[in-house]
Amino acid sequence: MPEDPEERIAGRYRVLAALGHGGMGTIWLAHDDLLDREVAIKEVRLPESLSAAERAEALQRSMREAMAAAQVRHPNIITIHDVLAHNGMPWIVMELLKGRDLKDATAAEGPWAPERVAALGLQVLDALSTAHAHGIQHRDVKPANVFLTDDGRVVLTDFGIARLEDQATITESGLLIGSPGYIAPERLRGERGGPGSDLWSLAATLYAAVEGEAPYVGTSPMAVIRDALTMPPRPPARAGNLGPVLMTMLAREPHQRPEPRAAAYLLRQVAEGRQAMAPLPTPRRKGNRRPNLIWAGLAVAVSAVAALIALPLRSTQDPPQPMPDAGALASASTSVPMPSATTSAAPSTGQSIGQSIGQSTAQSTGAKFTVPVDLCTIMTPAQVRLLVPNASPKGKRDDEGCEWTARGNGVGVEPLKTDPSESAWGRGVDEVAEQFVNRLNGAETGSPIIWNWPDIGLEKAIRQELKGYQKVTGIGDEAFSYEFVNPQGQVQRHDIVFRLSNIVIEIRYVDVSKVHDNEALRKGARDAARWVAAALGRQE
Repeated sequence: MPEDPEERIAGRYRVLAALGHGGMGTIWLAHDDLLDREVAIKEVRLPESLSAAERAEALQRSMREAMAAAQVRHPNIITIHDVLAHNGMPWIVMELLKGRDLKDATAAEGPWAPERVAALGLQVLDALSTAHAHGIQHRDVKPANVFLTDDGRVVLTDFGIARLEDQATITESGLLIGSPGYIAPERLRGERGGPGSDLWSLAATLYAAVEGEAPYVGTSPMAVIRDALTMPPRPPARAGNLGPVLMTMLAREPHQRPEPRAAAYLLRQVAEGRQAMAPLPTPRRKGNRRPNLIWAGLAVAVSAVAALIALPLRSTQDPPQPMPDAGALASASTSVPMPSATTSAAPSTGQSIGQSIGQSTAQSTGAKFTVPVDLCTIMTPAQVRLLVPNASPKGKRDDEGCEWTARGNGVGVEPLKTDPSESAWGRGVDEVAEQFVNRLNGAETGSPIIWNWPDIGLEKAIRQELKGYQKVTGIGDEAFSYEFVNPQGQVQRHDIVFRLSNIVIEIRYVDVSKVHDNEALRKGARDAARWVAAALGRQE
């Protein structure tokens, strides 16, 4: 905490006063002397329990994630102007918002009308979808992080640091920091979660706005956690047409929740005063990822709606069960010890919360790859000849990856990045494991994909169907595959994504001579992935 109210941060930002506390830090009012404007600066407090090495890693990670969040531009996402380190702490410089958050607004006004809540939900969902498209999850959506400005904007705040807060507490200290009533069940179980977890938290936030309290309340934060893990949410009483939508979004398992586009469709119907009906399926178009491979990043794609339902939408959850009388709602940023392995609120998977946390902790240590590996040397000449007989065994470097190509035939090995300006190597295991999950969550079925590969003679962009992923065993720590299928149902390209420790690798394989032998094409891709994973596993 600055001792001098006029202390300067980075010689540019003059701290004027404390605005309040949020999450794991203090928010300060400051003046940007360079641009002559007032800004808000969040001083992110790192947990005292971290060792010197862990603090240094947490500092770098928090700054990297905040800088990634700063690249996201959306009217409903707070603008991050600058990210810097000061006195060993990360500081995030943001636009100064004037108004109040949703928590304070509903406390002063009482519960909002369903139409008003649905309209607000549309704006927050659009912000989340944009963030997810950049590979960023919020992880702390709650009324206190939805800000209502005096000029009418709805702004989602605290991007870029929520994942740091989650990792530093659950995996390092065994504590859960946040508001238990707004955390998705899978994250309470110790799982990494994904974009669907943010959708659950948004639904809980909208539930609180229309009902006056979160979907799970109790006499203690521990009771809230127990109920969220073992019971369906209490059916809303004030929500009207919004009720079935919220109950569907609050489904316990991520796969039971609607996709973002479906959720937006339903919220829009409620906002317009109509009864929510399920939408027609529509494919989602993709943008460019790289010049010679024109398809959208699967990690952040939003799936098309699966089916048309002619009846009003109803909850997919089990019939509601009695809930205890509502007690005091757990306040924001409450530190709560996680339940032990002997708790009665064990996850439905058969694993205790304690076991889940133990696995997560193990993943946060033992990063294998601290420096880049030359992937052009990762396969032997004999292996290259089996995959691409006419290619040079030396390969062609492609950024940090490598390609072996001949006319009509090629294999590419690429380490996947979260930020194009940074290396794929040398990151933490937890960060990379979440990147893999994001990629897996984004794998779609039946989506049109546009791609080409000039180095193997496919100059013209090809529009094909992306066939849904399949999990693959025996390659790295975890892996899945997906295929590009032509109108005749023939596989023209097979890709495999696998994670090994703290790196995610994508293998892409094309052989136009094998389009009539789908199994041969799949075998080529899987052989390449196994060889690469095995060679990486032998790296010192």
